[in-house]
Amino acid sequence: MGTVYSRYLYFVEKAAALLLLIYPTLMLTVKGGMNGAFLLMLLLTFAVWVARPAGLNTVKWQYEWKAYFVAMFAMSAAIFISQSYHHNYGGHPHDAASRYWLAIPVFLLLHRLRLNIFTVMQFAFPVAAITGLLLAKDLGGRSGIGTLDLIRFGNFELILGVLSLFSIDWFGRDRLLLRILKILGFAAGLAASLASGSRGGWLAIPVFIAIFFYFRMIRISLKTVAASLMAAILAITIAYTGSATFHRRVNELASDVASFSQGNRDTSIGIRWQLYKAAVDVFSRHPIFGVGPEGFALEMKPMMEAGKITPAAAELGRGEVHSDILSKATGMGVFGLLAILAIYFVPFRLFWQATKSTSGQVKRAGLLGITFVSGFIVFGLTVEVLNLTMSTAFYSFTVAVLLAACYNIHHGE
Repeated sequence: MGTVYSRYLYFVEKAAALLLLIYPTLMLTVKGGMNGAFLLMLLLTFAVWVARPAGLNTVKWQYEWKAYFVAMFAMSAAIFISQSYHHNYGGHPHDAASRYWLAIPVFLLLHRLRLNIFTVMQFAFPVAAITGLLLAKDLGGRSGIGTLDLIRFGNFELILGVLSLFSIDWFGRDRLLLRILKILGFAAGLAASLASGSRGGWLAIPVFIAIFFYFRMIRISLKTVAASLMAAILAITIAYTGSATFHRRVNELASDVASFSQGNRDTSIGIRWQLYKAAVDVFSRHPIFGVGPEGFALEMKPMMEAGKITPAAAELGRGEVHSDILSKATGMGVFGLLAILAIYFVPFRLFWQATKSTSGQVKRAGLLGITFVSGFIVFGLTVEVLNLTMSTAFYSFTVAVLLAACYNIHHGE
């Protein structure tokens, strides 16, 4: 019986490692691939819960996990509270929100498996970034793939590329070929993001640079800062002159700013600004329970008729607010605002604590977690990146995996 169960544990670990290896690539290449990988990991977790393999330790509870668990349930609670107040129940808003708390069992399983299952993440990030670049094709002057919209494609490619770079020497000094793969993954992710023309995601690049310098440089000299600034200027110049999409999108941005400053509210920037002001207006009138998870769209017509927004902004606002934080605040009031902030900053705090560990592997997992969460915070400033089940699955699953790497019980063995 012991032999059977030891083979069972071996299967569980191999299956988990395989899913960790392929899930970022599945997200980019297969419609529904991210949710499919999430479901398979949940089934594996359920199997272990029903029949725990011999040799697999029980969960070792740590007090700080309480905040993580509460944060992951917070959005579902906020949606239910708002729906109850408006007497308008529906399952659709709960679909994406459920991915947050469904990631908790994944975390509880992975933190008990052997550390070597996480080594595949070093390949998962760069392979996905490279695959995305290779599959991208021209879509009306911007580069993308059929399974994702251009904004998410550009944002996800960028974050996968940066995670590839920051994972160098995660589990000890990398061999030359693995190091090259990670650098290629970073280059591919950055190139795909620039070719996608997803300008909002590019706002995260300075944040990633700041994270790099904060955690990777013990002492930053004036010479290093000057050299880095010159390198950044050179890189931007090369991208501007060498990438037609990047060149065009930057020029369009400058044109939008000039047009908006002259009173034209129906530019890309102008419409977003109108929607942000509309969201603040809605929140100020419904601060406690919001207007319902899907109520912002209904506010567009009366606000347009009142002259607060233009018809173009109203049309776009029926689809989304273009801000994750403002969307949750207007939809679920203060409960939604607190929920989205918790979803961001509770994992961020846990990752930050991990960077203070004496273990190099835990520190690096914490760094990757901070980078990942920071990227989504910035992405969510200009688009509702977490309004689709695929996006929430990618976020919550990756957070659970990196937290499991930080809290794995086998560190120090």
